[in-house]
Amino acid sequence: MNRKSKPENADDWLKRELKRPAFRKAFEGERAKVALAQKIAELRRESRLNQAELAEKLHVSQQYVSRLETGMEKNLTIDTLVRIAVTLGRDVRISFPKSIPKSMQHFIVV
Repeated sequence: MNRKSKPENADDWLKRELKRPAFRKAFEGERAKVALAQKIAELRRESRLNQAELAEKLHVSQQYVSRLETGMEKNLTIDTLVRIAVTLGRDVRISFPKSIPKSMQHFIVV
């Protein structure tokens, strides 16, 4: 008798993979990059700028801004991050919080 196995749900797959240290490390790094990329795009939109306008103010290409906002840019420096923040009327704060137990994560507001 040939039994078909139920496809693995994405959440279950992720939970299983996050138990592997190498995967967890890569996942956390990518998650941080994506969060930063989304924040840059959000702040740009709040400033009512399109990518080309932000690029002009930063003296970079629109493609560079696009790569920043998609998390694909590999050369984002702290200096560039500060330039983006200043251009968008913001400050930069970098923190290294301790890991938060899963049971407490629903209390955290960012």
